[in-house]
Amino acid sequence: MVPPIDSFIETPARTRIRVGLAPVQNAIQSLLLLTKTKELSGLGDWVINTAHQLSPEERKMHYRVMIAFYHAILPEQRWSSFPVYIQHLEEMDPVVLRDKMINSYFKLSLKKETDNFTKDTVLGSEENYIAFLKERFDDSHIDEELERWAYGYVVDPPAMQKLITSHLKRYWDDYLSTEWERTLPTLKKAVKAFQHADFSQMDDFQAVEYVTGQTLDAEFWENKCQESDGLFFAPSLHVGPYLGKYFEDDQLGFIFGARLPNDAPIYAPELSQAEIYVRLSALADETRLQILRHIGDQGESCSTEIIESLDLSQSATSRHLTQLTAAGYLIARRIEGAKCYRLDKERIANTLDTIKVFLAL
Repeated sequence: MVPPIDSFIETPARTRIRVGLAPVQNAIQSLLLLTKTKELSGLGDWVINTAHQLSPEERKMHYRVMIAFYHAILPEQRWSSFPVYIQHLEEMDPVVLRDKMINSYFKLSLKKETDNFTKDTVLGSEENYIAFLKERFDDSHIDEELERWAYGYVVDPPAMQKLITSHLKRYWDDYLSTEWERTLPTLKKAVKAFQHADFSQMDDFQAVEYVTGQTLDAEFWENKCQESDGLFFAPSLHVGPYLGKYFEDDQLGFIFGARLPNDAPIYAPELSQAEIYVRLSALADETRLQILRHIGDQGESCSTEIIESLDLSQSATSRHLTQLTAAGYLIARRIEGAKCYRLDKERIANTLDTIKVFLAL
């Protein structure tokens, strides 16, 4: 087997902040996004087009595999390619693969006050398995029907391993392999553009903003950054305005929309075009424009006020606000438990400047 590698192309390891390719994490993120097309707007064309190609039965099975066994699928280190990683999963002891998933649940912070389970009791019955998941996750995040289906595989590790590996192999062969080869040259340019950055002069949040063009929720992510041995950034052409986040080799990783930094020393119009497309996609909707106008008029507005003023459903409002916030046009904060939004006027002005630069105006 080809051994795992630390990375392909990345910034020299002078600091705890690096940018490189993460083929396996990139592939897993893309496959996961196929399950999110109804929740997230503005995803990459490959995600939307591939999701439309799947039959209802295929979508259902893909959702089941990626959501129920996500923590079994996630790698614990970086690998040279997705096929090599699939081969690794195939060669694992099935019980070890299953236990990797169960152990990852035990490592999660408890959502309840007590810890009532051991691995044996978790596996002891379907009801125990569901109760264990509810103890580790918010109830709203548990699809009970899905997890009852999954339990039949959890207690049959060889069947679980075969299902996971055959599913991943099929999606790689049928959809992802050609797409990876198509996008790889552009992703390499995105990595190269950040090789000249002096990250030693940046703290974690400055580095995140510099590389991704976005800011993190400091209250939530400050401890996550401090607890990690480093930050690793990998570009993607599929995530749209969103950030994929993962932990690997004690590092906090980010999958970000491939782009050029503002002070990029190279010319790569395809990357500038990709970023412009993501930003304009967030504006190419009448409802989202109305939301921006409403918030601009009010100065700041909470989600409940937006729902009432524009007569929108809660789900639609949440989807639009998520995309506008991810694209950087809105800044969110909590006021007495409610999430409120204001315009990021600097981001709006920067979008116009980005278009001008691209068009050489």
